[in-house]
Amino acid sequence: MKCHKPEFIDVKPSLKRDWPAEHAGSFPDTLIDYLSGREIPFSNRDNIRQQLVKTLVEEKGYRKGDISLDREIRFEMEGRPACSLVDLALGLGGKTLMVFKCAAGSVVSRERQIIATARLLEDYIIPYAVVTNGLNIELLDTLTEKVIGDGMVSIPNRLELSEKAKDLVLRPTNKKKLIYEESVLYTYDSISCTLYNKCQPHPEQS
Repeated sequence: MKCHKPEFIDVKPSLKRDWPAEHAGSFPDTLIDYLSGREIPFSNRDNIRQQLVKTLVEEKGYRKGDISLDREIRFEMEGRPACSLVDLALGLGGKTLMVFKCAAGSVVSRERQIIATARLLEDYIIPYAVVTNGLNIELLDTLTEKVIGDGMVSIPNRLELSEKAKDLVLRPTNKKKLIYEESVLYTYDSISCTLYNKCQPHPEQS
């Protein structure tokens, strides 16, 4: 879904210069997915996410197979099925170690959303969470809920994350608090530009 409100869209100047002349002053209808090479519909989220994926692979040394897009978190809210999509999950050695939220606007306003995601996606608490609007980035410790880094420089590269993983003890999720985390995700998804009534697989996962 394309949200045309300018305040919901962050575009790197270098990216906008690469757009065809007919898109000047507007936004394209499609993007090229970095992982699959396929053409996908333009969305505010993917406008940010594609740049992030490219940076993770080309600058941080991650492999395409380490990255998962649009994994689903399914639950019930008020007796009705609900589904939240995880913008990006990063895994090594069969364990998810970091999740990302890609959304324009204030990164601070999305901190609680990505922490809830990190506590619901697996049966353990994913240790690191990241929120980015395409310009600003925050790295959070999901246990303490504190910001532990700012900017892309704070995101560990593949080797660094692999070394960190050796000393990590992945804590199981607190079953008693799952309903609270689910309500957080449901609230965020309900008020966002795109409401996920049902989860659709990303093209490279279909």
